[in-house]
Amino acid sequence: MTNTAPPPPPASSAAVAPATVAVPEGTVLSSLGKRFGGALLTSVLIMVTLGIGYLIWAAIAYGKGQTPAKQILKMYVIDTETGLPATWGKMFIRNVVIDGLLNSFTFGVFWLVSSIWIFTNPERQRLTDKIAKTIVVDAPNGL
Repeated sequence: MTNTAPPPPPASSAAVAPATVAVPEGTVLSSLGKRFGGALLTSVLIMVTLGIGYLIWAAIAYGKGQTPAKQILKMYVIDTETGLPATWGKMFIRNVVIDGLLNSFTFGVFWLVSSIWIFTNPERQRLTDKIAKTIVVDAPNGL
């Protein structure tokens, strides 16, 4: 008879999986609180700028991988396929095509599901981010 320990039990499939998206060096995933604050700030900015100002500001910010609220909060949208800030086209697809059209067609149900989705994965992605293959990070060194 040998004195060997039994093999460890198999890992439970119910455990939360570790993050599968590499976060670029020098950056940290934005917190859930900061993402929520960004959503609230977006609503305020749209009202304050009467929508038109927000659209102009967004068109400029998209080129840097940001939205107006993300600029204020020093956050960036990163393309998970390249590890670089999202391009203007990727931002347009993410915010206008995916968010805008799906929310319009589903009367806001997509927004609700997408917002809940952020709590279900380690990358803190909304469903919109999953579809667009993006993550939201804080600016490196708070820049």
